[in-house]
Amino acid sequence: MPLYQEKNISDYQKLGIWKLSETKEELLTLIANIKFNTTELSNLKHENRIKQWIATRLLLHNFMPDAEIIYDNLGKPSLSNGFNISISHTNNFVAILINEKGNCGIDIEKIDAKVERVKHKFLGKTDLNNISSIQDLTIYWSAKEALYKYYGKKEVLFIENLFIKDFNSNLNNFKGVIKMQSLATELDMNWQQIEDNILVYTL
Repeated sequence: MPLYQEKNISDYQKLGIWKLSETKEELLTLIANIKFNTTELSNLKHENRIKQWIATRLLLHNFMPDAEIIYDNLGKPSLSNGFNISISHTNNFVAILINEKGNCGIDIEKIDAKVERVKHKFLGKTDLNNISSIQDLTIYWSAKEALYKYYGKKEVLFIENLFIKDFNSNLNNFKGVIKMQSLATELDMNWQQIEDNILVYTL
């Protein structure tokens, strides 16, 4: 099976990445003997979305065989054992981040010049001054998506509430800042390139 990466980031946080190279039928075979609530799966129509759903559960099963993913009324996922989980996917990869102690956020995005078209919707002037490439732009986009998932609530403005500090494209670590009325926090973050994608997650 194409388990691309699996590692313990810390004593309480785990990262898993799956490369989607199987057919839907092959993935269904892999999950056939694993107990999951498949109600949500039966409602999915798009083949790639079905594959992403299955790969997410296969990744989770590698870490925590007895846990299931549940969602709150805002769509934020967590685990049935009380741990936190964040999920992201592109057409070719699925990534999950599990945190046993608190919130977490992960995002994976394909490096694509199309992000140029929307950069002013999620980046302020300070952000734009720090960016010198499409890769940098993708890192910022992915980082703000990960912060948004960490926060887990609505009414977030990416320009006004989510910020990146101490970013240097030659380093893999930087700071993410959330400034909301209900939460103000600064988080360590990490990024890495996964083939032609950028992965960013909270630490």
